[in-house]
Amino acid sequence: MTLQPRPNNPIEARKQAVRRYSRNGVACVGGGILGGVALGVLFSSFWFWMSLGMVVAVAGGLYNYSKVQKIINHQDRF
Repeated sequence: MTLQPRPNNPIEARKQAVRRYSRNGVACVGGGILGGVALGVLFSSFWFWMSLGMVVAVAGGLYNYSKVQKIINHQDRF
């Protein structure tokens, strides 16, 4: 939630959406990898947790990447 007013300009709204999805993508990839490593160290089956963390990282990264690409490839109609 932000205290800033929402932009009425559609280009500025898309810029903010790209920033939001880029931030979410980095957080998802980093969290998936670090979570996999942390759970792998805590529990005995390291490769299971590491592979699960990689699946989360790849899935989250691809989801947010596709959202950013959809926003970037948007064509304005005049």
